Amino acid sequence: MSRQYGALSGLAIVLVVVNHTVHFGIQVSPVEGSWLKFLILLQALGAFAVPAFLFISGAFLSYAAREMSFTFVRTSLERILWPYVIWSTVIYGLVLLMDDVRPQLFLYVKNLLVGYPYHFVPLLIFWYVTAPLVVRIGKRHGVLLLVAIGLYQTFLLALRSPETFGAPGPLPYWMRVFQPSVLSTSMAEWAVYFPLGLVLSQHAAALRPRLRRARWLAVAATAVLFVLGVLNAFEVVDAPWARFAAPVPLMFVLPVVDRNSIPLLRGFEVIGRRSYGVYLAHFAVINVVALLVSRLNLGLDSWPLMVFPMFFVSALGGALLLMDAMTRVGPGRSVYRYVFGIVPPTDRGRRHHRGSADVRKVAGN
Repeated sequence: MSRQYGALSGLAIVLVVVNHTVHFGIQVSPVEGSWLKFLILLQALGAFAVPAFLFISGAFLSYAAREMSFTFVRTSLERILWPYVIWSTVIYGLVLLMDDVRPQLFLYVKNLLVGYPYHFVPLLIFWYVTAPLVVRIGKRHGVLLLVAIGLYQTFLLALRSPETFGAPGPLPYWMRVFQPSVLSTSMAEWAVYFPLGLVLSQHAAALRPRLRRARWLAVAATAVLFVLGVLNAFEVVDAPWARFAAPVPLMFVLPVVDRNSIPLLRGFEVIGRRSYGVYLAHFAVINVVALLVSRLNLGLDSWPLMVFPMFFVSALGGALLLMDAMTRVGPGRSVYRYVFGIVPPTDRGRRHHRGSADVRKVAGN
């Protein structure tokens, strides 16, 4: 297994936290001018976060393929689904407190299905359900698989947002028959990344030398597309497609990243081992902080240098502290895997089932 993926997974989740920090921070402390442009630039880095996380999840799956069975798929889904339902329920409860609205059961069920607010989780579930088939096709026909999924993703994006590609109007309505009802949004943005990580890892021995030779070209392409996306956000150029294209070349760099070149390596690896739990928990924490700030009227609207670091540290640190606290008490340890999708670190030595070990890797531990 490529040892750099643990730290890269942690870095991806940190970018998710940064993205949400900017989103909530601007609501509490509106900014403008150069400070706003800096925050937009910082938030734009979040475009790489979910693609990298899905790519790494696909790469882990390729190493767990020897355990591919109904039991493996069922166990993997349990590790994903239980925490997803629990933390989504927490978020819906916070929404009731923050917005003071009446509970709407049908709306909550619909949000769970489409992945609100954890947008990519239903897509991750889809790839695990189809894993036995995707692993087999990827091994034999990897290029065809990626081309087909990439074209389908492009089609869904054009169907959802035709202006992304400069189309003068919407595509014919009958084409919506090819649009999946639940996964249309997540597939339009991220469909290709999980199978891309899977296929590149399945053929790593043959591809790694080529990827290493082409890595600087991929880095340059990523930088150019990212800059175009930012300039589009600033309305300097008209290139809405660049934001969606920028993460693609970066994925071809990840397999050849030197682990020792990653800054703050140990810290990112700690977060990476808990990435799925941090992803779910931090959003609840940052919502609680936003609720408290708005209800207590602390007068932070004119203190952006205090608000944004406070949100970031609270969200990331709060999620990690909560995970750590649950490993230290008996009742918490017994439900830890249902809340965070992973087994408490101190339990690792007691788990001998090989499939469970691989599932822990995929789930982020």
